[in-house]
Amino acid sequence: MMSLMESIFDIGYLSLVIGLGVRILLERKEGAKNFGIMAILLGLGDAFHLIPRLVSHLSLGGFEKNIAALSWGEFVTSITMTIFYIMFYRYYVGIAGDKSKRKSMLIYGLAIVRIGLVLMPQNLWGSQGDYTFAIIRNIPFLIMGILIIGWTYKYRHIDGLKNASIFIFLSFLFYIPVVVGARFIPILGALMIPKTIMYVLIVMVGYRYFVDEFEQENIFKLAISFLIMGLISGVFYREFVKYYKWQGLTSLSFIHVHLLTLGFMMLVLVYMLVKILRIDIIKLKRPIKLYLSGLVLTIVCMLVKGIYEITSAGADLFPRAALSGISGLGHMIIGIGMVWLLISLIPEKNLQKTPENKI
Repeated sequence: MMSLMESIFDIGYLSLVIGLGVRILLERKEGAKNFGIMAILLGLGDAFHLIPRLVSHLSLGGFEKNIAALSWGEFVTSITMTIFYIMFYRYYVGIAGDKSKRKSMLIYGLAIVRIGLVLMPQNLWGSQGDYTFAIIRNIPFLIMGILIIGWTYKYRHIDGLKNASIFIFLSFLFYIPVVVGARFIPILGALMIPKTIMYVLIVMVGYRYFVDEFEQENIFKLAISFLIMGLISGVFYREFVKYYKWQGLTSLSFIHVHLLTLGFMMLVLVYMLVKILRIDIIKLKRPIKLYLSGLVLTIVCMLVKGIYEITSAGADLFPRAALSGISGLGHMIIGIGMVWLLISLIPEKNLQKTPENKI
């Protein structure tokens, strides 16, 4: 059961940060493109490590069967996380106006050292890896984090950096025990969950900064975001079934259809009705949030179910009713959100009764 919950969490995290990154990319505000690419890179990079974990949870043989994929996934993530902090530093410079050459040299220098250490053969990528070198390659990464924490804390009251230093600090606080002790005390690996949540919150800092108002244009941009995510999910489905040589039907087959119809087309329809009927956009904010929350939960469950159908080889590794129950909750939220949204789209008419209208 725990493997199922972690799988849902991991897929939810990847879907959320990539989706938020795509949405931020559509903004024209200065720095939005950098932050959007940064969020997408975070999700794609972590996918190289989290998808092998997901497959390990949802297949026979578990983690021992997927040691090489997990190791190489960690290799990719180590590089993309370093680039992530370089891009966050650029975001910080743009917000705070801190153009210190000394700070830039420190960050870029530490990043080069970090990536250089990651590329060293002493890491023994493809196996369980070398413990000592895992510590060594994380030292410059930790120093990068400490510096960025200190600099962003100084500007913590500026819009776009509020709470960023706290989230980065907590992410490293949860990450360090995993690097140092998870090999000897496996339960420490659970700290990766709160660490992952901190990264979602870091992305949310930028999202709130760049997408600061709920306007008609936001609905259309949300629709475009779901269109892009639908295309991405189609590519993932095609490549995943091709890799496993899967010939049968799977839940992965329907994800892009759900995203395009319930996401893209539904939001385009709402956008058009808002424009035509001149509806107050503010009253749609909460029903749209509820509707999209249910849609995202449903899509995440479909992804987990589809991967499980392909990788489990027919084995029952967890109660299927548990996943069906969570997916059913997503469908219920979609239904409630859709009804609320449609009711909110009904134009308000103030009809004044005249003597002629009275019976």
